[in-house]
Amino acid sequence: MTAPPSILLLTKDLLFITKVKEVARATGCEVRVVKGWTGLDEALSVHTDPGLLMLDLEKAIAPLEQLAERVRELVGGGWRCVSFFSHVHDELEGRARELGLGEVMPRSRFVKVLPELLGSL
Repeated sequence: MTAPPSILLLTKDLLFITKVKEVARATGCEVRVVKGWTGLDEALSVHTDPGLLMLDLEKAIAPLEQLAERVRELVGGGWRCVSFFSHVHDELEGRARELGLGEVMPRSRFVKVLPELLGSL
């Protein structure tokens, strides 16, 4: 029997955490929420197999430049990274793309594709 996929949500947004967990539950997935840098290290020590990393660009757990270094390492190790932002802060899109923060999309699109993202794991 294979282990469930590793799914990490990096955000400090409590309302959005609830929304993502509801979608995950409906698709039979479990999401681990990471609210800080130490939490990311702890999560990665438990979730050693590559999975899905979902990164909130507005409620980020660390400066985007710091996260970019870690994301590049994880993507190089097989992780898929999806970063999202509010459309009212569209300047984050270009910055995230420049930093290589995975697939970058507005939060509204992320919410629409979330069931598909989780279902494909």
